[in-house]
Amino acid sequence: MPDATRKPLSVNFTPGGLREMRGLILHVQEGENSLHGHFSDPAVQSSAHFWVSQSGEIEQYVSAHDRAWAQGTGNPSWLSVETSGFASRPLTAQQVDSVARIYAWGMAQHGWPLAPASTPQGRGLGIHRMGGRDWGGHSCPGPLRSAQAGEILSTVRTRYPR
Repeated sequence: MPDATRKPLSVNFTPGGLREMRGLILHVQEGENSLHGHFSDPAVQSSAHFWVSQSGEIEQYVSAHDRAWAQGTGNPSWLSVETSGFASRPLTAQQVDSVARIYAWGMAQHGWPLAPASTPQGRGLGIHRMGGRDWGGHSCPGPLRSAQAGEILSTVRTRYPR
């Protein structure tokens, strides 16, 4: 993605491992600061395509053509974005805008629809918990951030129209 600071990982992803591009999955970091160091540890065995800071900075760790290890059985079909902060706090306005920029890029480059995804078989902007047990059984990104998916899509519609 052109607007992202590239910080490629050398571990914790599968080169060329995507089978299809269903859309983007929203995650919460449950912490602050770049995840590059964390995801670079082979013992962690997880990763994400993107990370967005609270100020809106975007880092890209895994190519959109490779499989990040973010959401269990959803990894072969979805790109992933971790957002700095905590589930108990909403995304900042800058994070909403940056996730919207990632999503608009995915629409242009990969044909994602301007729509919410509510199941792993859907297409669009989804949340980690929609995959249930097969995606790790997490409540990620929490109710506050999950509720902001509509705001992200609205921002794509108004600020980044095709």
